[in-house]
Amino acid sequence: MPARRSKQASTFIALCAIVYFVSYITRNSYSSAIAEITEALGTTKDMTGLVGTAAFLTYGFGQIICGVLGDYILPRYMILMGVGATSVCNLLMPFMGGNITAMIVLWGINGFAQAMFWPPLVRLMAEHLSGRDYNDAVVAVTTASSVGNIFVYILSPICIAVSGWNLIFYITGISGFAMVAFWFLGTRSLPAPEETDDGHGHKSSGAAVQGVTKKVPLKQMLTASGLIVILVCIILQGMLRDGLTTWMPSLISDTFDLSSEVSILTGVILPLFAIVSIKASAMVQDRLKNEVLCAAIFFGIGFVCSVLMLPLFSKSVVLSVILMALITACMHGVNLMLITRAPIHFARYGKISTMSGLLNAFTYIGSAASTYGFALLSDRFGWYFTIGSWVVTAGAGMMLCLLLTGKWKKFTE
Repeated sequence: MPARRSKQASTFIALCAIVYFVSYITRNSYSSAIAEITEALGTTKDMTGLVGTAAFLTYGFGQIICGVLGDYILPRYMILMGVGATSVCNLLMPFMGGNITAMIVLWGINGFAQAMFWPPLVRLMAEHLSGRDYNDAVVAVTTASSVGNIFVYILSPICIAVSGWNLIFYITGISGFAMVAFWFLGTRSLPAPEETDDGHGHKSSGAAVQGVTKKVPLKQMLTASGLIVILVCIILQGMLRDGLTTWMPSLISDTFDLSSEVSILTGVILPLFAIVSIKASAMVQDRLKNEVLCAAIFFGIGFVCSVLMLPLFSKSVVLSVILMALITACMHGVNLMLITRAPIHFARYGKISTMSGLLNAFTYIGSAASTYGFALLSDRFGWYFTIGSWVVTAGAGMMLCLLLTGKWKKFTE
């Protein structure tokens, strides 16, 4: 690639990473402050958890819809709409007056706005980048999401200490509107992608085109791959990954009587562990060549950590944070295997795009269930019982993946 093109690619990769960073701080502004919001409003965790549940549901549903719409709407404009909508939702949150119903509706809209980021962003990267540049962009964007989480979990307790939980939404909302202008100006000079034909009448460019070699009925493909079981495992990893991310500050605050500001800061460690886990799972997969087996291993590590949590979670805040960070990190590894890597094997059936959207959507069924469910369990039965549910969830994921390993190996070969 000529030097000039390489510079353009670097600039575009940076722009994609920045917009995804902003998407994460505007998405997780609520979850980063949920412990303080629960205390400030004098309500129960299951009620404030419903707000996050609404966003997870609309985000998961929106992934499928926006994936289809992304084929008809110019992706740069779709992302622009998403950034603008999520900015408005963040700025309006402080004006809800603590009305949970209004907050649920508003944050549900925010969840759908967030669904406008990933599908068109993938299309843009595929159209304007190729080879190593595309792979670097995926790494940069993934890293940006973790950096966004770190940023918002550091910013939130500072805002609470200075002015209360409302301030976090003002800052993320304003940041979003700044991104609207930055994205519009940064992408208006993007050249039209150079198109190539995949031999089946479909135009593509940038990233390599994978042709369709087989046409099989969807039911037959689902049976051969064991996809139904994979979808269940994806729900389970979504429950653990996002459920722990949302409620870890509350567990720490309730168990060790720490302020919400200090408890929220413990959430900073989660994305740090996630980055390490993603790299580790990729290395394991390079050796095993089986995504489902790799997922089983990481579910197993999460299971062991959950079991250790039962006697230790009330003994040490440091041990509790480390164990919860390891559990969520393992779920990021499972996510990489079952959602990012697994769809590649459906390319020969012409279903890679369909499967990518479907698998990602199922993650947020689990996320929605745990955001409300873990809060309900902790309120009704306490944190010990809630952690017991983590043991069952991780154990079930491990066993299902182990049972599916042979079928998946046969399917991919």
